[in-house]
Amino acid sequence: VFCAAIATAVAGQPATAETMLENYFQCRTNDGVTYSDIVAFKNEYETAVIAAGIEGYNLKVMFPVYNAVIGQGQFTWYGSFANNTVWAEASDWFNASEWPARFYALVTCESSSLWRADD
Repeated sequence: VFCAAIATAVAGQPATAETMLENYFQCRTNDGVTYSDIVAFKNEYETAVIAAGIEGYNLKVMFPVYNAVIGQGQFTWYGSFANNTVWAEASDWFNASEWPARFYALVTCESSSLWRADD
């Protein structure tokens, strides 16, 4: 599907299909949503990812301690994927589920980036 096509394209870059990928979303909480709400959502989402049998995906939510330009409710949603295949599987599963609607009811994300992580 769409994510599998991107994973194939990424695999053609100067890295192998086994290269770890990192996905960063720069977000802020919607009105009335707290950091505790985001952590609770993350924990519930992680449980669903495990139940879906997706392995090699790690998730973190990073809240700023210091940033020259910190906005109210700003945070980073970070996912690391063992390889392109895991990223495509997790992304396709996410996009076909109720999780995007639930996520975007809580937050607004200004940017998203996918990085290849080479040692």
